[in-house]
Amino acid sequence: MAKDILFIVREGEEVKSKTVTLSLLILKEILNRLSLVFLMGMGVLRQLKVAMAEVSKRCGDAIEEAIKEAYLTTDMDFLKEDVGGSTCCVTAMIHEGDLVVSNPGDCRAVLSRNGVAEALTSDHHVSRQDERARIEALGGYVDFCHGVWRIQDSLAVSRAIGNKHLKQWVIEEPETKSLKIQPECEFLILASDDLWNKVTNQEAVNLVRLFCVDIDKSEPFSACKKLAELSSWRGSFGDISVMIIQLERC
Repeated sequence: MAKDILFIVREGEEVKSKTVTLSLLILKEILNRLSLVFLMGMGVLRQLKVAMAEVSKRCGDAIEEAIKEAYLTTDMDFLKEDVGGSTCCVTAMIHEGDLVVSNPGDCRAVLSRNGVAEALTSDHHVSRQDERARIEALGGYVDFCHGVWRIQDSLAVSRAIGNKHLKQWVIEEPETKSLKIQPECEFLILASDDLWNKVTNQEAVNLVRLFCVDIDKSEPFSACKKLAELSSWRGSFGDISVMIIQLERC
């Protein structure tokens, strides 16, 4: 098993920093918060190789705190550039056999444990009781609008990067979960809400297993494509982002 790997999936409006895409901003800040230098002139693979050598020296709590601070800093930098829009995302870091998953918003990480789907993240929907209570305590209001619970009749998620006009209530702080990768942990699916709105966790795991488990040649790309096609066939019209991480190969 490789020591350290970092993955990210995001969705939302097609927003970009003036210098790098938002995905790279998040990556940059995670690495920076681990006391690393992010050099734009370096190739991404080289960056990760250098970065993860340093990550291996850190403990689990330090990594979780670094990821949290990375999201906060990315949000601040993004808002300073005064570009519109927002994004939700999910990150997964594999560190010496541990899996650390973080998300603000409704991108989701689902683990297959011997074929049983296990959500490792919780969607930050406005309808979540704890999120609604937090928003209302800050003077915001939540209402059922156009078939969905929304903040100020606008956004349906309570955490995201961006959303300057709703920043008083929509926070960028992720929730993080860590676990030890066991032999029964087959693969991890990271995907945007445009998949999960139409495909259940267990349906996604069942489909991926057809392409990635107990077969001679694993085909994760084909599995991603089939998941996106299934969601589209069921009526998803958004941008569907899907990533499959085969844990036994990491």
